Amino acid sequence: MEWSALLSSARLSGGGDTAGKRSAFNRDFGRVLYSSAFRRLQDKTQVFPLGRNDYVRTRLTHSLEVENVGRALALELREIIEERGEAPGIDLSPLGDIVATACLAHDIGNPPFGHSGEKAIETAIAEAIRAGICSPDFAGFRFEGNAQGFRLLTRICDPINGRGLDLTAATLGAFTKYPCPPAAAGATPRRYKKFGINTDDLPTFRTVADTCGMPEIAPDCWARHPLAFLMEAADDISYLIADLEDAFISRIISYDQTLNQLCLLGRLEQKHRDRAEEESRRHGPAAGIHYARALAIGRCIRTLRLTMDEQYNAMMCGTLTASLMKASPLCADYEAVSSFSLRHIYSHESVQRIEIAGFNVIRGLLELFLLWVEDSAHPLSPKIAAILHATQEEAATRESRFAHVIDYVSGMTDSYALQTYTSLTGRA
Repeated sequence: MEWSALLSSARLSGGGDTAGKRSAFNRDFGRVLYSSAFRRLQDKTQVFPLGRNDYVRTRLTHSLEVENVGRALALELREIIEERGEAPGIDLSPLGDIVATACLAHDIGNPPFGHSGEKAIETAIAEAIRAGICSPDFAGFRFEGNAQGFRLLTRICDPINGRGLDLTAATLGAFTKYPCPPAAAGATPRRYKKFGINTDDLPTFRTVADTCGMPEIAPDCWARHPLAFLMEAADDISYLIADLEDAFISRIISYDQTLNQLCLLGRLEQKHRDRAEEESRRHGPAAGIHYARALAIGRCIRTLRLTMDEQYNAMMCGTLTASLMKASPLCADYEAVSSFSLRHIYSHESVQRIEIAGFNVIRGLLELFLLWVEDSAHPLSPKIAAILHATQEEAATRESRFAHVIDYVSGMTDSYALQTYTSLTGRA
């Protein structure tokens, strides 16, 4: 792959940017930042129940932190490219904005209540297929947060010229973590564990891939845009470290447990631990954790710079099959901290409770709205259609109705989903 194509500022609509000092990629950043879908992330669960305290992250604050780490990684990659002399005469300044925008949008397709809400939607889809409500080969009847994000950005979020946010090809390429549809996930040489493109969005993504020069490594399956690795790495660093800090603040894990895990992941030395302990004694335990967290993030970024340099050719040739984190010296420690978090944080009763509640809320809403999908003549169907603000086109067929329900429910915030569920079912 060549940076001259990978940094394409072409938009799907074919339109250009108005005159001004801002680049097309900086405009992309603004379009995501000000979008309604991004704003709704302020009321979507990251890990811990919203309202537990005012400190823990939501999807929005997490996305902002990922954006900050991603921009730092982009600066490191820019230096690597320049030192290698790999892009003579090419302006590499857009790297930061492209990666930052991809990071900002990386969770934009996630439904309410996180993975629990996603499982509820998947369950409802499977049951609808078994009941014959919908055809199993209809693209709209699969759900994955990454693919829903691509759909939002290119179709339904604050439409510009009928193309969603009408972002540049480079930004959409960097955003797409799994560049394949459901049928190709896990069955290709790249063996992506998930899909990132709905089948009916394939023509759109093919345009993105062709524009950016991303090779098709199997039918309907492409090599990743190199900058997608940076977005993924920024997320890997941010969520694992942030979840440790949030779990400490929420009194789920102890100070010593938190500090030990941060020192492990960040490969902090004894002098760093001593400094964290000093901060803790002088300003309270949270100050020591904050110091260790900041240091761990910085050291992860520096370690990943070495990995990006080592794996540069594989990234550019589309042959790198592991994430940057798993290809780095941090891999074993990353896996150890992930295992700790699974045992002590994600399995905690408070987290399990919100996941169960979220699953039931989303499933309950879908069961009610599916009455309209299955039978538009049902006595409740006109009322449901009014609640869902369905257009005539969206209400035309079972398939279009089902797709609209999925779009509507997945776009809800946690609070709005719970409020709607309570008001429509009478269950508190």
